[in-house]
Amino acid sequence: MPSKHPPRPRVPTDAELDRDADTLDQLATDPRLISGVYNYCDRWCERCALTERCLSFRMDAETARRRGTEGKRAGLDARSFWDDIARSFALARRLVEREARRQGIDLDSAESLIEAEREERQRRRLAARQGSVLHQAATAYWKEGKSLLDRLRPELADTAAELRSQARLGAGQPEETAATIRDGLEVVQWYMFFIDVKLQRAVSSRVDEARDGDDGFPSDADGSAKIALVAIDRSIGAWARLREHLTGHADAILDRLVELERLRRAVEREFPRARAFKRPGFD
Repeated sequence: MPSKHPPRPRVPTDAELDRDADTLDQLATDPRLISGVYNYCDRWCERCALTERCLSFRMDAETARRRGTEGKRAGLDARSFWDDIARSFALARRLVEREARRQGIDLDSAESLIEAEREERQRRRLAARQGSVLHQAATAYWKEGKSLLDRLRPELADTAAELRSQARLGAGQPEETAATIRDGLEVVQWYMFFIDVKLQRAVSSRVDEARDGDDGFPSDADGSAKIALVAIDRSIGAWARLREHLTGHADAILDRLVELERLRRAVEREFPRARAFKRPGFD
């Protein structure tokens, strides 16, 4: 009987972490890279035209090269997935430790740790209060959306059979219709959980920015809200295209469109400068 627990990840050695950190530093010197392009993207690398100018993509590609999986579309097996999570966490710690040494920061100071923990608790409480409405709306959307997609499966099977029949008869444009449905489903599923995650980051960053004041950098809150709005816009378009072809669920799809439109307006009220935010490389 397979275990219900994830496999124990392999912890990278100090030598491997130093090598990864050195590789990251080396990759980051490429003048073709767009600084921060990965901060406000949708993580959909297969559909992105800027992958060769993205440090995050370059690092992932280097990891795949070492693993011997470059160019493969299949997902990682469970062990590789958890190994990657462990390695990313350990690498992040190593980079923080390096930067702390450069700046003379004592990461082991008990007083600093206690103060940081206290500030983090306060920040989380404030972010939870400020973002509760958006979080509830985004959560309601993905729960209802996921439920609808589950209910759509029988109709999708019927639609596929009908399109195959049309193709045999040479009637209509079955290939174009199939591509539209497939693309719509991919878009809806890709952004379904993404929207809530980015809205939570936007609210959390707004709390940090209010506490720290203007540091001269573009607002991460507005940037995170901007990519959430982009995801909402694309989801609305995808659901609308699906509604044209999956008529048996037109009313349920309309409900999702209404939810997204209300969420879009709420985000624009909460983050009125988000639409004007210029995402590096994209806007």
